[in-house]
Amino acid sequence: MVPLGATALTMYGVEDYGGAGPVFHGQLRKLRGRGRVAQVSMWARWSLYVAPWLMLFGWLFAPIVAAAAPEHLSLLPALPIVVLGLVQCGVYIPGVRRGLSHYVYGTPAPWRLIAVSAVLSAASVVMVTMLIMSELRPKPGDLFTVMLFPTLPFNSLLSLVIKKRWQALVYGVTTVLMVVGMLLAGAPPVFVAGLPIVLAISAVFAPLTCRSWAWILAAMRELDEAKGAQARLAVAEERLRFARDMHDVVGRNLAVIALKSELAVRLARKGRPEAADQMAEVQQMAQDSQREVRDVVRAYREADLQVELAGARAVLQAAGVQCLMDQEDSADVPQQVQSVLAWVVREGTTNVLRHANAATCWLTLRVTADGTGGGGRAAGASSSGPAVVITMENDGVLEEAVHRDAGSGIAGLRERLAAIDGTLDIGPRPDGRFWLRAHVPLEKDQMAEGDAPGAAAAG
Repeated sequence: MVPLGATALTMYGVEDYGGAGPVFHGQLRKLRGRGRVAQVSMWARWSLYVAPWLMLFGWLFAPIVAAAAPEHLSLLPALPIVVLGLVQCGVYIPGVRRGLSHYVYGTPAPWRLIAVSAVLSAASVVMVTMLIMSELRPKPGDLFTVMLFPTLPFNSLLSLVIKKRWQALVYGVTTVLMVVGMLLAGAPPVFVAGLPIVLAISAVFAPLTCRSWAWILAAMRELDEAKGAQARLAVAEERLRFARDMHDVVGRNLAVIALKSELAVRLARKGRPEAADQMAEVQQMAQDSQREVRDVVRAYREADLQVELAGARAVLQAAGVQCLMDQEDSADVPQQVQSVLAWVVREGTTNVLRHANAATCWLTLRVTADGTGGGGRAAGASSSGPAVVITMENDGVLEEAVHRDAGSGIAGLRERLAAIDGTLDIGPRPDGRFWLRAHVPLEKDQMAEGDAPGAAAAG
Protein backbone atom coordinates (compact mmCIF):
# COMPACT_ATOMS: atom_id res chain seq x y z
CA MET A 1 0.00 0.00 0.00
CA VAL A 2 1.14 3.54 -0.73
CA PRO A 3 1.10 5.36 2.61
CA LEU A 4 -0.27 8.69 3.63
CA GLY A 5 3.20 10.11 4.08
CA ALA A 6 5.78 9.93 1.33
CA THR A 7 8.14 12.91 1.11
CA ALA A 8 11.37 13.15 3.01
CA LEU A 9 11.62 16.34 5.07
CA THR A 10 14.35 18.10 6.99
CA MET A 11 13.63 19.96 10.19
CA TYR A 12 14.48 23.20 8.36
CA GLY A 13 12.04 22.81 5.47
CA VAL A 14 11.83 21.09 2.14
CA GLU A 15 14.18 23.36 0.15
CA ASP A 16 16.95 24.09 2.67
CA TYR A 17 19.90 22.39 0.94
CA GLY A 18 22.55 25.11 0.78
CA GLY A 19 26.23 25.08 1.61
CA ALA A 20 27.42 22.17 3.71
CA GLY A 21 23.83 21.18 4.34
CA PRO A 22 23.41 18.29 1.86
CA VAL A 23 25.46 15.83 3.90
CA PHE A 24 23.80 16.79 7.17
CA HIS A 25 20.32 16.86 5.67
CA GLY A 26 20.92 13.52 3.97
CA GLN A 27 21.76 11.91 7.31
CA LEU A 28 18.84 13.68 8.95
CA ARG A 29 16.41 12.42 6.31
CA LYS A 30 17.78 8.91 6.77
CA LEU A 31 17.14 9.12 10.51
CA ARG A 32 13.67 10.68 10.10
CA GLY A 33 12.81 8.07 7.47
CA ARG A 34 13.02 5.26 10.00
CA GLY A 35 10.28 4.13 12.33
CA ARG A 36 10.12 5.32 15.92
CA VAL A 37 11.57 2.10 17.31
CA ALA A 38 14.45 2.21 14.83
CA GLN A 39 15.11 5.88 15.61
CA VAL A 40 15.33 5.25 19.36
CA SER A 41 17.49 2.17 18.79
CA MET A 42 19.91 4.11 16.59
CA TRP A 43 20.07 6.98 19.08
CA ALA A 44 20.71 4.62 22.00
CA ARG A 45 23.43 2.67 20.22
CA TRP A 46 25.34 5.69 18.99
CA SER A 47 25.06 7.38 22.36
CA LEU A 48 26.68 4.33 23.95
CA TYR A 49 29.30 4.09 21.18
CA VAL A 50 30.41 7.73 21.56
CA ALA A 51 30.27 8.02 25.37
CA PRO A 52 33.53 6.14 26.23
CA TRP A 53 35.54 8.16 23.69
CA LEU A 54 34.37 11.38 25.29
CA MET A 55 35.21 10.00 28.74
CA LEU A 56 38.64 8.89 27.51
CA PHE A 57 39.64 12.41 26.55
CA GLY A 58 37.71 14.17 29.31
CA TRP A 59 38.45 11.92 32.27
CA LEU A 60 41.80 10.40 31.33
CA PHE A 61 43.78 12.41 28.80
CA ALA A 62 42.81 15.94 29.91
CA PRO A 63 43.76 15.51 33.64
CA ILE A 64 47.11 14.01 32.67
CA VAL A 65 47.87 16.89 30.31
CA ALA A 66 46.79 19.36 33.02
CA ALA A 67 49.21 17.73 35.46
CA ALA A 68 52.14 17.84 33.01
CA ALA A 69 51.66 21.34 31.59
CA PRO A 70 52.65 23.53 34.63
CA GLU A 71 55.96 21.70 35.12
CA HIS A 72 56.56 21.02 31.40
CA LEU A 73 56.87 17.32 32.16
CA SER A 74 57.01 14.62 29.52
CA LEU A 75 53.82 12.74 28.70
CA LEU A 76 55.65 9.51 27.84
CA PRO A 77 54.85 7.84 31.23
CA ALA A 78 51.14 8.37 30.52
CA LEU A 79 51.33 7.12 26.93
CA PRO A 80 50.66 3.42 27.80
CA ILE A 81 47.54 4.44 29.75
CA VAL A 82 46.18 6.43 26.81
CA VAL A 83 46.95 3.62 24.36
CA LEU A 84 45.21 1.10 26.61
CA GLY A 85 42.24 3.49 26.82
CA LEU A 86 42.01 3.65 23.03
CA VAL A 87 42.14 -0.14 22.81
CA GLN A 88 39.45 -0.39 25.50
CA CYS A 89 37.17 1.89 23.47
CA GLY A 90 37.83 -0.19 20.36
CA VAL A 91 36.87 -3.39 22.20
CA TYR A 92 33.90 -1.69 23.87
CA ILE A 93 32.03 -0.85 20.63
CA PRO A 94 31.52 -4.43 19.33
CA GLY A 95 31.06 -5.56 22.92
CA VAL A 96 28.20 -3.16 23.64
CA ARG A 97 26.62 -3.95 20.26
CA ARG A 98 26.55 -7.66 21.02
CA GLY A 99 25.63 -6.99 24.64
CA LEU A 100 22.55 -5.00 23.61
CA SER A 101 21.60 -7.76 21.20
CA HIS A 102 21.95 -10.28 24.03
CA TYR A 103 19.82 -8.21 26.43
CA VAL A 104 17.10 -7.33 23.91
CA TYR A 105 16.95 -10.39 21.65
CA GLY A 106 18.58 -13.14 23.70
CA THR A 107 21.59 -13.74 21.42
CA PRO A 108 24.80 -15.24 22.89
CA ALA A 109 26.61 -12.98 25.35
CA PRO A 110 29.99 -11.50 24.27
CA TRP A 111 31.98 -13.21 27.00
CA ARG A 112 35.27 -13.12 25.07
CA LEU A 113 35.08 -9.37 24.56
CA ILE A 114 34.17 -8.93 28.23
CA ALA A 115 37.21 -11.00 29.23
CA VAL A 116 39.46 -8.91 26.98
CA SER A 117 37.96 -5.74 28.47
CA ALA A 118 38.63 -7.06 31.99
CA VAL A 119 42.31 -7.72 31.15
CA LEU A 120 42.65 -4.24 29.63
CA SER A 121 41.01 -2.69 32.71
CA ALA A 122 43.39 -4.51 35.02
CA ALA A 123 46.38 -3.40 32.93
CA SER A 124 45.11 0.20 32.95
CA VAL A 125 44.78 0.13 36.75
CA VAL A 126 48.39 -1.10 37.02
CA MET A 127 49.53 1.71 34.71
CA VAL A 128 47.64 4.30 36.73
CA THR A 129 49.33 2.98 39.91
CA MET A 130 52.72 3.34 38.24
CA LEU A 131 51.76 6.86 37.17
CA ILE A 132 51.11 7.74 40.81
CA MET A 133 54.67 6.67 41.67
CA SER A 134 56.18 8.78 38.87
CA GLU A 135 56.82 12.50 38.77
CA LEU A 136 53.83 12.94 36.48
CA ARG A 137 51.41 12.70 39.35
CA PRO A 138 48.00 14.33 38.89
CA LYS A 139 46.31 16.25 41.66
CA PRO A 140 44.16 14.16 44.07
CA GLY A 141 40.90 15.24 42.43
CA ASP A 142 42.23 14.61 38.93
CA LEU A 143 43.74 11.34 40.07
CA PHE A 144 40.34 9.97 41.06
CA THR A 145 38.95 11.09 37.69
CA VAL A 146 41.77 9.27 35.92
CA MET A 147 41.02 6.17 37.96
CA LEU A 148 37.33 6.32 37.03
CA PHE A 149 37.80 5.54 33.36
CA PRO A 150 39.74 2.21 33.27
CA THR A 151 36.96 0.13 34.86
CA LEU A 152 34.02 1.88 33.16
CA PRO A 153 33.99 -0.02 29.81
CA PHE A 154 34.29 -3.34 31.61
CA ASN A 155 31.45 -2.54 34.03
CA SER A 156 29.27 -1.32 31.16
CA LEU A 157 29.66 -4.55 29.21
CA LEU A 158 29.20 -6.64 32.32
CA SER A 159 25.92 -4.88 33.19
CA LEU A 160 24.37 -6.13 29.94
CA VAL A 161 24.96 -9.84 30.56
CA ILE A 162 24.69 -10.50 34.32
CA LYS A 163 22.21 -9.66 37.03
CA LYS A 164 22.72 -6.74 39.41
CA ARG A 165 23.52 -8.93 42.43
CA TRP A 166 26.31 -10.67 40.54
CA GLN A 167 27.69 -7.34 39.39
CA ALA A 168 27.71 -6.15 43.01
CA LEU A 169 29.69 -9.28 43.90
CA VAL A 170 32.19 -8.56 41.10
CA TYR A 171 32.55 -5.00 42.39
CA GLY A 172 33.28 -6.22 45.93
CA VAL A 173 35.89 -8.74 44.82
CA THR A 174 37.70 -6.39 42.43
CA THR A 175 37.68 -3.56 45.00
CA VAL A 176 39.31 -5.77 47.63
CA LEU A 177 41.93 -7.02 45.17
CA MET A 178 42.77 -3.53 43.91
CA VAL A 179 43.01 -2.01 47.41
CA VAL A 180 45.26 -4.81 48.63
CA GLY A 181 47.41 -4.63 45.50
CA MET A 182 47.89 -0.86 45.74
CA LEU A 183 48.74 -1.03 49.43
CA LEU A 184 51.39 -3.62 48.66
CA ALA A 185 52.68 -1.45 45.79
CA GLY A 186 53.07 1.50 48.16
CA ALA A 187 50.40 3.76 46.74
CA PRO A 188 49.49 6.88 48.78
CA PRO A 189 46.99 6.04 51.54
CA VAL A 190 44.77 8.95 50.52
CA PHE A 191 44.40 7.52 47.06
CA VAL A 192 43.81 3.99 48.34
CA ALA A 193 41.16 5.23 50.78
CA GLY A 194 39.21 6.97 47.99
CA LEU A 195 39.53 4.08 45.56
CA PRO A 196 36.41 2.13 46.73
CA ILE A 197 34.27 5.24 46.22
CA VAL A 198 35.63 5.74 42.71
CA LEU A 199 35.03 2.09 41.83
CA ALA A 200 31.52 2.29 43.29
CA ILE A 201 30.73 5.30 41.08
CA SER A 202 31.95 3.36 38.05
CA ALA A 203 29.93 0.27 39.03
CA VAL A 204 26.74 2.35 39.46
CA PHE A 205 27.23 4.65 36.45
CA ALA A 206 27.56 1.75 34.01
CA PRO A 207 24.13 0.19 34.74
CA LEU A 208 22.51 3.62 34.72
CA THR A 209 23.68 4.12 31.15
CA CYS A 210 24.08 0.81 29.32
CA ARG A 211 21.55 -1.26 31.21
CA SER A 212 18.94 1.53 31.24
CA TRP A 213 19.15 1.93 27.46
CA ALA A 214 18.99 -1.83 27.02
CA TRP A 215 15.89 -1.98 29.20
CA ILE A 216 14.22 0.79 27.16
CA LEU A 217 15.01 -0.99 23.88
CA ALA A 218 13.70 -4.30 25.23
CA ALA A 219 10.48 -2.64 26.39
CA MET A 220 10.00 -0.99 22.99
CA ARG A 221 10.57 -4.30 21.23
CA GLU A 222 7.95 -5.97 23.41
CA LEU A 223 5.49 -3.15 22.75
CA ASP A 224 6.13 -3.42 19.01
CA GLU A 225 5.54 -7.16 19.09
CA ALA A 226 2.40 -6.65 21.19
CA LYS A 227 1.10 -4.19 18.62
CA GLY A 228 1.58 -6.78 15.88
CA ALA A 229 -0.07 -9.46 18.01
CA GLN A 230 -2.99 -7.12 18.67
CA ALA A 231 -3.46 -6.59 14.95
CA ARG A 232 -3.40 -10.34 14.32
CA LEU A 233 -5.90 -10.92 17.13
CA ALA A 234 -8.19 -8.27 15.64
CA VAL A 235 -8.11 -10.08 12.29
CA ALA A 236 -8.77 -13.42 13.97
CA GLU A 237 -11.65 -11.95 15.97
CA GLU A 238 -13.21 -10.54 12.80
CA ARG A 239 -12.92 -13.92 11.12
CA LEU A 240 -14.58 -15.58 14.10
CA ARG A 241 -17.37 -13.01 14.03
CA PHE A 242 -17.98 -13.65 10.35
CA ALA A 243 -17.92 -17.41 10.98
CA ARG A 244 -20.49 -17.01 13.79
CA ASP A 245 -22.74 -14.94 11.54
CA MET A 246 -22.54 -17.51 8.77
CA HIS A 247 -23.26 -20.32 11.23
CA ASP A 248 -26.25 -18.52 12.72
CA VAL A 249 -27.72 -17.73 9.30
CA VAL A 250 -26.97 -20.92 7.41
CA GLY A 251 -26.68 -23.60 10.10
CA ARG A 252 -30.33 -23.75 11.12
CA ASN A 253 -31.60 -23.59 7.53
CA LEU A 254 -29.28 -26.35 6.40
CA ALA A 255 -30.42 -28.57 9.26
CA VAL A 256 -34.09 -27.99 8.32
CA ILE A 257 -33.34 -28.60 4.64
CA ALA A 258 -31.67 -31.91 5.50
CA LEU A 259 -34.67 -33.05 7.59
CA LYS A 260 -37.24 -32.00 5.01
CA SER A 261 -35.25 -33.61 2.18
CA GLU A 262 -35.14 -36.88 4.13
CA LEU A 263 -38.88 -36.63 4.78
CA ALA A 264 -39.55 -35.93 1.10
CA VAL A 265 -37.52 -39.00 0.10
CA ARG A 266 -39.56 -41.24 2.41
CA LEU A 267 -42.87 -39.79 1.17
CA ALA A 268 -41.79 -40.16 -2.42
CA ARG A 269 -40.93 -43.84 -1.88
CA LYS A 270 -44.44 -44.37 -0.52
CA GLY A 271 -45.95 -42.51 -3.45
CA ARG A 272 -47.41 -39.80 -1.22
CA PRO A 273 -48.24 -36.45 -2.91
CA GLU A 274 -46.95 -34.55 0.16
CA ALA A 275 -43.40 -35.21 -1.09
CA ALA A 276 -43.77 -32.43 -3.67
CA ASP A 277 -44.88 -29.99 -0.96
CA GLN A 278 -41.86 -30.86 1.16
CA MET A 279 -39.48 -30.32 -1.76
CA ALA A 280 -41.14 -26.97 -2.49
CA GLU A 281 -40.44 -25.95 1.09
CA VAL A 282 -36.84 -27.14 0.69
CA GLN A 283 -36.51 -25.01 -2.41
CA GLN A 284 -37.94 -21.98 -0.63
CA MET A 285 -35.60 -22.42 2.34
CA ALA A 286 -32.61 -22.76 0.02
CA GLN A 287 -33.53 -19.50 -1.70
CA ASP A 288 -34.02 -17.81 1.67
CA SER A 289 -30.62 -19.06 2.84
CA GLN A 290 -29.00 -17.74 -0.33
CA ARG A 291 -30.55 -14.33 0.23
CA GLU A 292 -29.52 -14.25 3.90
CA VAL A 293 -25.95 -15.19 3.04
CA ARG A 294 -25.83 -12.35 0.53
CA ASP A 295 -27.14 -9.97 3.18
CA VAL A 296 -24.45 -11.10 5.64
CA VAL A 297 -21.68 -10.71 3.07
CA ARG A 298 -23.02 -7.33 1.97
CA ALA A 299 -23.14 -6.09 5.55
CA TYR A 300 -19.63 -7.44 6.09
CA ARG A 301 -18.23 -5.69 3.03
CA GLU A 302 -20.10 -2.41 3.44
CA ALA A 303 -18.88 0.24 5.84
CA ASP A 304 -20.61 3.18 7.49
CA LEU A 305 -19.04 6.54 6.71
CA GLN A 306 -19.87 8.27 10.00
CA VAL A 307 -18.69 5.25 11.99
CA GLU A 308 -15.41 5.17 10.06
CA LEU A 309 -14.85 8.91 10.53
CA ALA A 310 -15.37 8.64 14.28
CA GLY A 311 -13.22 5.51 14.41
CA ALA A 312 -10.43 7.18 12.42
CA ARG A 313 -10.29 10.08 14.86
CA ALA A 314 -10.28 7.77 17.89
CA VAL A 315 -7.61 5.45 16.47
CA LEU A 316 -5.34 8.29 15.35
CA GLN A 317 -5.61 10.12 18.65
CA ALA A 318 -4.91 6.89 20.53
CA ALA A 319 -1.73 6.55 18.45
CA GLY A 320 -0.65 10.10 19.36
CA VAL A 321 -1.67 11.66 16.04
CA GLN A 322 -3.71 14.86 16.19
CA CYS A 323 -6.74 14.48 13.92
CA LEU A 324 -8.15 17.75 12.54
CA MET A 325 -11.49 17.02 10.89
CA ASP A 326 -13.60 19.38 8.74
CA GLN A 327 -16.77 17.53 7.85
CA GLU A 328 -19.93 18.60 6.03
CA ASP A 329 -23.30 16.91 6.32
CA SER A 330 -23.34 13.82 4.08
CA ALA A 331 -26.75 12.47 5.05
CA ASP A 332 -28.12 13.08 1.52
CA VAL A 333 -25.26 11.22 -0.16
CA PRO A 334 -26.36 7.81 -1.49
CA GLN A 335 -25.58 4.91 0.80
CA GLN A 336 -23.47 3.18 -1.83
CA VAL A 337 -21.23 6.25 -2.15
CA GLN A 338 -20.95 6.59 1.64
CA SER A 339 -19.91 2.96 1.91
CA VAL A 340 -17.10 3.41 -0.64
CA LEU A 341 -15.89 6.61 1.03
CA ALA A 342 -15.90 4.81 4.37
CA TRP A 343 -13.45 2.33 2.87
CA VAL A 344 -11.29 5.28 1.74
CA VAL A 345 -11.20 6.61 5.32
CA ARG A 346 -10.39 3.16 6.69
CA GLU A 347 -7.56 2.53 4.23
CA GLY A 348 -6.14 6.03 4.65
CA THR A 349 -6.13 5.71 8.43
CA THR A 350 -4.38 2.35 8.21
CA ASN A 351 -1.70 3.81 5.95
CA VAL A 352 -1.06 6.73 8.30
CA LEU A 353 -0.52 4.35 11.20
CA ARG A 354 1.56 1.82 9.31
CA HIS A 355 3.65 3.91 6.93
CA ALA A 356 4.18 7.32 8.56
CA ASN A 357 5.41 8.92 11.77
CA ALA A 358 2.61 11.46 11.60
CA ALA A 359 2.04 14.12 14.23
CA THR A 360 -1.04 15.60 12.53
CA CYS A 361 -3.62 14.28 10.09
CA TRP A 362 -6.10 16.55 8.29
CA LEU A 363 -9.37 14.99 7.11
CA THR A 364 -11.84 16.99 4.99
CA LEU A 365 -15.26 15.94 3.66
CA ARG A 366 -16.99 18.20 1.14
CA VAL A 367 -20.33 17.85 -0.68
CA THR A 368 -20.17 20.41 -3.49
CA ALA A 369 -22.36 21.51 -6.39
CA ASP A 370 -19.50 22.25 -8.83
CA GLY A 371 -17.32 19.17 -8.38
CA THR A 372 -14.54 20.94 -6.44
CA GLY A 373 -13.59 20.48 -2.82
CA GLY A 374 -10.67 19.64 -0.63
CA GLY A 375 -8.32 21.87 -2.66
CA GLY A 376 -5.02 20.68 -3.96
CA ARG A 377 -3.54 19.84 -7.30
CA ALA A 378 -6.26 17.48 -8.50
CA ALA A 379 -9.15 19.76 -7.80
CA GLY A 380 -8.93 21.36 -11.17
CA ALA A 381 -8.99 17.99 -12.93
CA SER A 382 -12.27 16.97 -11.33
CA SER A 383 -15.38 16.87 -13.48
CA SER A 384 -17.91 19.65 -13.16
CA GLY A 385 -21.23 18.99 -11.49
CA PRO A 386 -22.20 17.91 -8.00
CA ALA A 387 -19.76 15.65 -6.22
CA VAL A 388 -18.57 14.47 -2.83
CA VAL A 389 -14.86 14.84 -2.12
CA ILE A 390 -12.91 13.44 0.81
CA THR A 391 -9.27 14.35 1.44
CA MET A 392 -6.76 12.99 3.97
CA GLU A 393 -3.35 14.62 4.50
CA ASN A 394 -0.60 13.89 6.97
CA ASP A 395 2.92 14.87 7.88
CA GLY A 396 5.65 12.62 9.30
CA VAL A 397 6.70 11.04 6.01
CA LEU A 398 8.85 7.89 6.01
CA GLU A 399 11.54 7.94 3.34
CA GLU A 400 11.10 4.33 2.28
CA ALA A 401 7.44 5.06 1.62
CA VAL A 402 8.43 7.28 -1.32
CA HIS A 403 9.55 4.25 -3.32
CA ARG A 404 6.81 1.91 -2.13
CA ASP A 405 4.52 0.52 -4.82
CA ALA A 406 0.77 0.80 -4.51
CA GLY A 407 -0.48 -2.33 -2.77
CA SER A 408 -3.71 -4.24 -2.84
CA GLY A 409 -5.42 -1.76 -0.51
CA ILE A 410 -5.04 1.18 -2.90
CA ALA A 411 -5.87 -1.01 -5.88
CA GLY A 412 -9.05 -2.15 -4.12
CA LEU A 413 -10.03 1.47 -3.43
CA ARG A 414 -9.59 2.38 -7.10
CA GLU A 415 -11.79 -0.54 -8.12
CA ARG A 416 -14.53 0.43 -5.65
CA LEU A 417 -14.43 4.07 -6.76
CA ALA A 418 -14.36 3.15 -10.44
CA ALA A 419 -17.60 1.19 -9.96
CA ILE A 420 -19.36 4.47 -9.03
CA ASP A 421 -17.41 6.64 -11.54
CA GLY A 422 -15.12 7.96 -8.80
CA THR A 423 -11.40 8.71 -8.92
CA LEU A 424 -8.54 8.43 -6.44
CA ASP A 425 -5.48 10.72 -6.27
CA ILE A 426 -2.61 9.87 -3.97
CA GLY A 427 0.95 11.11 -3.60
CA PRO A 428 3.32 13.66 -2.06
CA ARG A 429 2.65 17.41 -1.98
CA PRO A 430 5.13 20.28 -2.34
CA ASP A 431 4.69 21.32 1.29
CA GLY A 432 6.07 18.00 2.50
CA ARG A 433 2.75 16.41 3.30
CA PHE A 434 1.19 13.37 1.72
CA TRP A 435 -2.41 13.23 0.65
CA LEU A 436 -5.15 10.86 -0.46
CA ARG A 437 -8.15 12.37 -2.28
CA ALA A 438 -11.29 10.56 -3.43
CA HIS A 439 -13.76 12.32 -5.80
CA VAL A 440 -17.19 10.81 -6.53
CA PRO A 441 -19.63 12.59 -8.89
CA LEU A 442 -23.30 12.76 -7.93
CA GLU A 443 -26.45 13.13 -9.96
CA LYS A 444 -28.12 16.54 -9.76
CA ASP A 445 -31.28 15.09 -8.28
CA GLN A 446 -29.16 13.67 -5.47
CA MET A 447 -28.10 17.22 -4.58
CA ALA A 448 -31.59 18.68 -4.59
CA GLU A 449 -31.99 18.35 -0.86
CA GLY A 450 -28.36 18.93 0.06
CA ASP A 451 -27.30 22.12 -1.75
CA ALA A 452 -26.66 23.89 1.54
CA PRO A 453 -25.18 21.35 3.88
CA GLY A 454 -24.37 22.46 7.37
CA ALA A 455 -20.73 22.42 8.27
CA ALA A 456 -19.78 20.60 11.38
CA ALA A 457 -16.15 21.36 11.91
CA ALA A 458 -14.33 19.46 14.55
CA GLY A 459 -10.74 19.43 15.61
